[in-house]
Amino acid sequence: MHRGAGGEARLALRSHRVRPTIQSIPPSRDAPPWQAGHLPNPPDEGLQVDIPPEDVELIQEACGGEFVEELRRQGRDVGWTELRLQRPLWTTPGSSYTGAVLLPVLVAPPPRQLLMKVIPAGAAGREASAHVEALDAVPAFSARHLVGQPYPARVLPDGRTLMFQEVAGAGLVHVTPAGSLLPQEQNQVVEHVVRGLLADWNEAGLEKAVPEQLTVSRFLTRALGDVWTGGGSLQAFGRSLGVFAPSSPWLYSDGMRLPNPYLLVQGGHPAHADPAVPVLHGLGHGDLHLDNILVPSREKVVQPQEYRLIDLCTFSKRADVGGDVATLLLSALVPHVDHPQELPPDQRHALLRFIVDPDASHRADIVPSAAARVTAVRDTARAVMHGWGDPWDVQFLLSLTAVALRFTTYTKISSAGRTFCARLAAHACGEVLARTQEGGVAARPPIADRDRDSFTIVGFGQGGSRTPDFVPDQGPRGRRWHTETGVRDDRAVLGFGPDHTLVAVDSEGGIRRWTVDGDPLPGADGRSPRQRLGHQSLVASLTHSVVVARPKELEIVRFPQEGGVFRLPPVPLRNGDHFLVTSGGDVFATHDTRRLTVRDFHDGAPIEELPCPSAMAASAVSIDASVVAMARSREVHIHRRGHPLVRWTVANSIPHLRSPLLQMITPDPGLQLAVSPSGSHVGCVTFEEAVVWSTQDGREVYRRRLTDREAQEALGAKWMRLVCTETGTLFWLRRGRLSIPTVDGGTQLRQSGTYADIAIARDGTLMATLSTEGRLEVWDL
Repeated sequence: MHRGAGGEARLALRSHRVRPTIQSIPPSRDAPPWQAGHLPNPPDEGLQVDIPPEDVELIQEACGGEFVEELRRQGRDVGWTELRLQRPLWTTPGSSYTGAVLLPVLVAPPPRQLLMKVIPAGAAGREASAHVEALDAVPAFSARHLVGQPYPARVLPDGRTLMFQEVAGAGLVHVTPAGSLLPQEQNQVVEHVVRGLLADWNEAGLEKAVPEQLTVSRFLTRALGDVWTGGGSLQAFGRSLGVFAPSSPWLYSDGMRLPNPYLLVQGGHPAHADPAVPVLHGLGHGDLHLDNILVPSREKVVQPQEYRLIDLCTFSKRADVGGDVATLLLSALVPHVDHPQELPPDQRHALLRFIVDPDASHRADIVPSAAARVTAVRDTARAVMHGWGDPWDVQFLLSLTAVALRFTTYTKISSAGRTFCARLAAHACGEVLARTQEGGVAARPPIADRDRDSFTIVGFGQGGSRTPDFVPDQGPRGRRWHTETGVRDDRAVLGFGPDHTLVAVDSEGGIRRWTVDGDPLPGADGRSPRQRLGHQSLVASLTHSVVVARPKELEIVRFPQEGGVFRLPPVPLRNGDHFLVTSGGDVFATHDTRRLTVRDFHDGAPIEELPCPSAMAASAVSIDASVVAMARSREVHIHRRGHPLVRWTVANSIPHLRSPLLQMITPDPGLQLAVSPSGSHVGCVTFEEAVVWSTQDGREVYRRRLTDREAQEALGAKWMRLVCTETGTLFWLRRGRLSIPTVDGGTQLRQSGTYADIAIARDGTLMATLSTEGRLEVWDL
């Protein structure tokens, strides 16, 4: 689902009715825990904790070599003589999304089935103490709906935390994450959870609560926290939509004029009021998506009233009371909106309005299961909070705004799903302002032009024309997965295909495919003759196809949905000097240094032709070839469909050969070009400088002279590639080393070995790298 999903979705845990005090034990041996009162009796120093050798090996693999002794020490402290992994293993040892290691264990005495959790150091490491706070907050609710820690958590010398949680009922088999239930079962569960959060967990606190007056901007910045202040993917996605500052204060969703939610978070914009609203605080889970709710079954019948909440590392005693409800609603809606393409406009608009301003007429255009999901969450919360009435509605809309913006940072949601969340934030903000200004709901702007739409990613065939702000240093944030391809080919090529797939093509045209989560897909064997020198293959972005350039012909290989491999008849090239342009995706292009030909991926047929500049040195095209860049040694030509040709000059000379006399007798040096997927930016790196232009208005947005070392490392033809992101950041692969040349002085990224190729997904959220040794890695951007 989203970034928070899947962490502990399969844990079947519950609390005991009688729970001992839980405290972290520091690694220091100066104050033994039993002397501090943490345990009733001192441990027997002669006690030995038996762990089978095969389990020791698995635990060491998952947790590190020195961890087993810490585990034995913990066992001696609580009186165990035996600890073993549950067999068959309930789940493969591994990490949750926070990096926590989860292992089911059996211990004795007394005999118990437990879940062992090893939490990394840092912010996630507060989970044990946060969990204790949550258990102590409302004991009656905790006994029914939270999970217990029967033994003290232990802070390990390396900063990690070791904790144990109990297993529900008869075992791990009969408990299911809510996200895996049938739709009707999910609706029953979310109704019980929402009612439990507001009527049980927060009942006593709300009876004594005094609302805090907060401005809209203050509420949103507080709710978003470091997701907003840290910038990163939240602001980058806003830029990709063209709606992040500087931008218009008003946006349009299906023609309805709405306030720009990004500017409302910033506050202080003269076009928008920043009203103060009453806000209720209370106990909050902090990350209450469906997979953090476990539901037991009895005789294979789901028991929704016996739900358990897990993963309480974000628990707070002073949370926005609407935050958990809004998170639950969005996580329940993600399956309805998380698709490669957005919902049809009428369905999308009806669903958005039904969430923020329900009207019975909306139901006709909404999928019934989606409408039922919204009703199960929204109406249940409204019924419980009926005594607070209108102020609750406003607070919930603000909570929905903050949560929707946070969901735009979740890279496991498709671009269309994240765009839906951005739309929802704007609609919810519009309702807040309409309900808090003089004139009330009647002040809401009407729909003026249904064809007007601000929420369109630029240039992806959806009619957008805005250019995101230039961001010089967008870089990999974390590795998603990696694998060994088994092919050591320094001429292999990478590319992202449709439906979140990744493709590698070796120098003989052999094709290997994966999902972006690492699951292998059917591929195809290569054949002779080998492909042309350099990066002479390209992966399609709309169909499961690959084009490979061989001497005097092109080969197009398809992977039909029904399975198998289909090779089209070869596409002949006019002469041996015809080359494949190694960018594009919806279409592809070739050139013979005289004319550049845009071709259909269906059969290689020509679509349009453009004249090449004389002595052409480099070329690149956008995904749909609406922007084409071609260059001579010191002049870049930018063709933007429907606009006049733009020419830019660049400095370019080889190090140590820069005197006028030497330049007269040496060949003109080459250069590298890149166009961002939508065509919003064009980048160029010569032997002297790095330059980026915005194609919307033709202006230069970045220029920097290269250092001598950068220029010298650019000499050569192997393992070279220039890639431009949607925000204008350049990634430069030179001699197998990856850097970001759009940062002053250049930034060399850390890597192991040398890279044969790199690729960026069309929505700009992922990067893939392929080493010359065959190691494939996928990174979040």
